[in-house]
Amino acid sequence: MFFKTSRYEQFLHLDETGMGYQVIEGHRQNKRFKEKFIVYNSELIVEFDKVKEFKQRTKTEKYSRILNEAQVIYFVKDTISLVPRNKITELRTLNEAKRRDKHRYPNGKGAADNKEEEVNTDGKEVFVRLSAYENDRRIDFVKKKLVRGTYTTTYNDYYVCVKDDDDPIDRYALPNDENVKWAFYVRPNKSDIVQRGIVQPLFGHDGGGIETFFKYGTSENTYYKKTPYGVLAP
Repeated sequence: MFFKTSRYEQFLHLDETGMGYQVIEGHRQNKRFKEKFIVYNSELIVEFDKVKEFKQRTKTEKYSRILNEAQVIYFVKDTISLVPRNKITELRTLNEAKRRDKHRYPNGKGAADNKEEEVNTDGKEVFVRLSAYENDRRIDFVKKKLVRGTYTTTYNDYYVCVKDDDDPIDRYALPNDENVKWAFYVRPNKSDIVQRGIVQPLFGHDGGGIETFFKYGTSENTYYKKTPYGVLAP
């Protein structure tokens, strides 16, 4: 069974686990213990052990239909928390062909585990958020910024992914098999803070792409463009 929330804002106050999703623990009403879930786009909630079933359904059904059919879930107040990524990361070895042919990185920590740094001294560096959802909730389209705790990749890594005809779901270890349809472009101010790292293996995917984490979000008017996935237009 899949669930949806009537208050997606509550998940915007939690950091992402990776680009486009969160792994959380929460205490459902009428349940005696906490359970683990994956939250997609801050609105669709899937029991952690049902991820394979969800991935299979997205091959034949639209996300909007699954969301529409999902039941509303109610959590006991103040019991929702983010599951540390090191509690769910898989032990996998990136194969040599992907390292060589798809220009992936076999070693390194995830972005949230690395030091904070200013984006760039001139404030011109471009980051890209890839998503299956046009209404990506981690982007504040009114203030034109990323909300706190949001993942992206660098424009350079997105460029490599497209040019090498790589699979973005595997490269960025995404927990669904929906096509990545959209690329959202962000040019943070030089005072915005970013953490950089390597996507860790997860959900049966190898990872190895570059991930960037904006713990504090970005300044207003830093989001500036949306294109279909595969269009390279910084």
